[in-house]
Amino acid sequence: MNEYLVIRLGVRATDPVHWLVWSQSEREIIASGTLLDAAELALLKERAGGRPVIGLVPSSEVLFREVTLPGKLTRQSLKALPFLLEEEVASDVESLHLVVLGSQGKQVSLLAVDHKRMSQWLGWIEAAGLSLKQLLPDVLALPRADEGWSAVKLGDQWLFRQSEYAGMQVEEAWLNVLLAGFEPLPTISSYSAPPQDAPGEWLAEPAELPMRLLALGAPLARGNLLSGEYRIQPEWQRLWRPWRKVALLAATLLVLLVSNRVLYWQEVRAEAASLRTQSVQLYKQLFPGETRVINPKTQMKQHLQALGESGQQAGFIRQLMKLVPVFTQSSGLTLEQLRFDQKQGEFRLQATGNGYQDFDRFRQLTANDFTVKPGDMKSSNGKVQGTLILRSKS
Repeated sequence: MNEYLVIRLGVRATDPVHWLVWSQSEREIIASGTLLDAAELALLKERAGGRPVIGLVPSSEVLFREVTLPGKLTRQSLKALPFLLEEEVASDVESLHLVVLGSQGKQVSLLAVDHKRMSQWLGWIEAAGLSLKQLLPDVLALPRADEGWSAVKLGDQWLFRQSEYAGMQVEEAWLNVLLAGFEPLPTISSYSAPPQDAPGEWLAEPAELPMRLLALGAPLARGNLLSGEYRIQPEWQRLWRPWRKVALLAATLLVLLVSNRVLYWQEVRAEAASLRTQSVQLYKQLFPGETRVINPKTQMKQHLQALGESGQQAGFIRQLMKLVPVFTQSSGLTLEQLRFDQKQGEFRLQATGNGYQDFDRFRQLTANDFTVKPGDMKSSNGKVQGTLILRSKS
């Protein structure tokens, strides 16, 4: 991050909000200031521009603890962390958001924040139209002292970093009372003018603007509260979410359409195979001397060309060519025998169907080219056997 905006939120919506825009490459402050309250956060949207935004929260609302696990740190043991805090917090541990800061053996350093407080801070940021890259306890952005604690005064509050994974915040009016409770009190390296009459040994570090000091340490600090259920989603996931249901419905519809299309083509291929089988059977009945039938329609045309365009046989072939498509469309009718009476100029066919309707459909399909006269019909074993006499109309 070359340039970024750091915002230090308050506990209540009415608390002042400190902010600073920092240039990492130039090592200088671009802009800084203090808002009256959280309602003015929207004023920082223009300041943010395309810069990353780091949020800092008061450490008075954060619980820093070290716990000892019964075994090694694993995914399963992480689930036990809330219950290890039960004796140290007054509230329900399930209402706490936990973040692991570090571990050494069975010792785990963690921090805990109430879910309601997290929702409050993130609600302010969202209402202002801002997007956070990090959300940290403010004290973890302070530099670590070589020995003892480090401290800085922000407004009327003192921030202390006590160790790598712990710190505290106190109102200036309660500073002496708080420090008196530590025995012995470590040396305090202060980046603000040390308070008068405060207990302990205070070492004056070069004076720093508090927000500049926090801005320097924030990008490197551990303890990002935006983890677990608060983890930042990549931009593409955020944009994708509103369209996810629509895309799932579209994908489901596409699968159904493709499936239906596949089933349709399977049915077409099965029907085509059945019609070809019938065509081959018909061809073999007409030309019993031929055993090799590759393309019945083409071979039939070859016979027609060999006979020429005149003669009774040519007339027979031409009429037969009109019947071939009808047989392929009458899938319910099985041809048993086909004869041509040259004297009468008519076809006599014997066939078997699933019902009388198959014979009626055959008659309808040939009505344009032939006069169809039904012969003997009989029903046996669920099948109908019958004879049809066809005479060409041309």
